[in-house]
Amino acid sequence: MAYARQLTVEDAAVYYDVLHRSYQTDRPYPISFSAMDATLEDEEKWLAETPTYGWFENDRLISAISLRMPWGNHPGPKVAPHIGQFITDPDYAHQGYAKKMLHWVEEEVLKKQLKAPFVTLGTANTHPWLKDMYLHLGFHIIGEKQLPGKKHKTIFLQKDL
Repeated sequence: MAYARQLTVEDAAVYYDVLHRSYQTDRPYPISFSAMDATLEDEEKWLAETPTYGWFENDRLISAISLRMPWGNHPGPKVAPHIGQFITDPDYAHQGYAKKMLHWVEEEVLKKQLKAPFVTLGTANTHPWLKDMYLHLGFHIIGEKQLPGKKHKTIFLQKDL
């Protein structure tokens, strides 16, 4: 059975496991996503402060998306929700789960609940496939910036809803 729901702090251990394994696949690249080195405690705090939604198959967390809000601790480049920590369990990679998760968040949260006209996200310009994936999912590039402490430049993208 497939379903999606908002995650809570009680989901932290399961979320952290998927997040940690997901971001470890980025280690070979010249990038420095903050989540790559996050601890379980960091992610408990993240889930307490940042609306995060998970896609489940047979009660197993497969994919998740966090929405950093403009009024929160980690706003994006515009006054709109900003996707952060968009992950898929590496055991389920390239099977369409990220697309399912994104579509659910767009329809059920961004459009219906928040009435957001668009959403943004950022990714490393040196990642070998993320930019292309986001373009394929309907995002377009709105800028690029070298953020403090990052090995890579961040490409900012937007998807109009």
